[in-house]
Amino acid sequence: MGSGAAARPAWWRPSLIGLYLGSVWAALTFAPSLIPRPWIFQGLLAGIAFALGYGLGVALTRIWRYLELPQPDPRWNRPIFAIVVAITVLRVGWSMWNALAWQNETRALMKMEEAGSDHALLVLLLALVVALVIIGLARAVAKGVALAADLSRRLVNRRIAAVCGGIVFLVVLVSIVNGSLVSTAITAIDRLQAATDTEDPPGAGVPVEATRSGSAGSLVAWDRLGQAGKRFVQEGPRRADIEAFTRRPAMEPIRLYVGLRSAEDLPGQAALALAELQRVDAFSRKILVIATPTGTGWIDNAGIAPLEYMQDGDTAVVAVQYSYLQSPLSLILEPGRSQSSAAIVFDSIYAHWRSLPQATRPRLYLFGLSLGSHGSETSVPISAYVSEPFQGAVWAGPPFRNSIWRTIQRRRNEGSPAWLPHFEDGSLFRVLGPSGELGSPGDAWGPIRVVYVVNPSDAIVFFEEDMWFRQPDWMKQPRGGDISPRLQWVPVITFFQLAFDMMSAADVSPGHGHNYAAADYARAWVEVSAPGIWSEADTQRVGALLQAPQVPPEL
Repeated sequence: MGSGAAARPAWWRPSLIGLYLGSVWAALTFAPSLIPRPWIFQGLLAGIAFALGYGLGVALTRIWRYLELPQPDPRWNRPIFAIVVAITVLRVGWSMWNALAWQNETRALMKMEEAGSDHALLVLLLALVVALVIIGLARAVAKGVALAADLSRRLVNRRIAAVCGGIVFLVVLVSIVNGSLVSTAITAIDRLQAATDTEDPPGAGVPVEATRSGSAGSLVAWDRLGQAGKRFVQEGPRRADIEAFTRRPAMEPIRLYVGLRSAEDLPGQAALALAELQRVDAFSRKILVIATPTGTGWIDNAGIAPLEYMQDGDTAVVAVQYSYLQSPLSLILEPGRSQSSAAIVFDSIYAHWRSLPQATRPRLYLFGLSLGSHGSETSVPISAYVSEPFQGAVWAGPPFRNSIWRTIQRRRNEGSPAWLPHFEDGSLFRVLGPSGELGSPGDAWGPIRVVYVVNPSDAIVFFEEDMWFRQPDWMKQPRGGDISPRLQWVPVITFFQLAFDMMSAADVSPGHGHNYAAADYARAWVEVSAPGIWSEADTQRVGALLQAPQVPPEL
């Protein structure tokens, strides 16, 4: 860039290749994805993409110089710099100009309000800050590696010193981060979530019905239920509500919950859940459901209440809390916790259930949403599918790591889309999409009925680890009805888009993303439990009655 450029400090001189690749990567992130992204997530995504692209450009430039390949004439530095900056501004500017329209197109598909006019400005400012912070941290790390290498040169030759110094610096840095920053952050999160879990939900109080945990006769004290447990036993229809809806006599539904603090360990919680079921004579009911919560212990009322309405309250539902952390944190910090809890609870209840006379014991079902479905899916031993089988399950929003769900997608019948797969003859597993689209609708059910409830736009369901280099099948035509036709697969970028989509997957209207509609839950329970007197009109009515105006509060 001439003598003036040579006098500038190294940190000021940007990489031209880095600027170009960073701008291209950042611009690509503005294209539509599965769901509309809030400005904060779009800003974070664009900033990270720019920093990664810039870092790749810097790495390529250094490799080029290391190989001593030809360099451009210094006289062209200024023109090339101006051209690259202009391309960067135009590329990002064009994407920013269209970003709001693209976001609002996706919002229209999901019946959401349009984004505000300040969306683009907020995204740009946040992306700029994020990119500068990441690039600054990367430069600081590189400087630390170089300093460590310089100190090592006093003992060994230059190339060995560079490698050894870099390794030593990175080991020390990782040790400090893991030993201090990460542990401090985990401890803070744990304390915050634990404190929140002891609070009462708004409007909640000790139930008066003996059929609910936390009531006067319950074996589980109200203050031991946890926030999600208190909410679960507080919500849901009572007998009078069901009779008003169906115009038929009804029973008082049983809702039982064992909080994380109700017993010392998982076997103790499972034993307490079984004791609660026996206390209220739950095994005399027509339907018994073992529900596995999400990470925070939350059970979606819209997923359970339809069953209580259509079965005239002749139901018992029991759930056991295994964590108070949100599902992503529980998955990372407590790996296997949901599966262990669900398996122990199922084994305890199933053993008692199968000891009862077949003619009088209830029909046994499972329920789980999100991480709850992950635990519930793995809780059933092979013997429970073959010898004295349970009757079925409703698993909604199965995370992409659910093994059975992945098998259904991978081995789906030819011609069926990945977002609504038909599997084998449909006698055991079926997939229900939005508005009642059902895989294998004409086939006969077998003795066990399992329905997966899946929204085509749910990133938590359809994320794939290898999509950074391979286009997933669900993006091929035909697509789900709420997916933007502008969504295109781009290596690396689409991977990060869906990773960010997972963070706000539930912040959409019901029936889209990771927010499942009450009517679709009802359709799944119709398939699974086969109620005697129930129509599609009833499904629509119960869906309208139960569908909350806000998004799910927690997962």
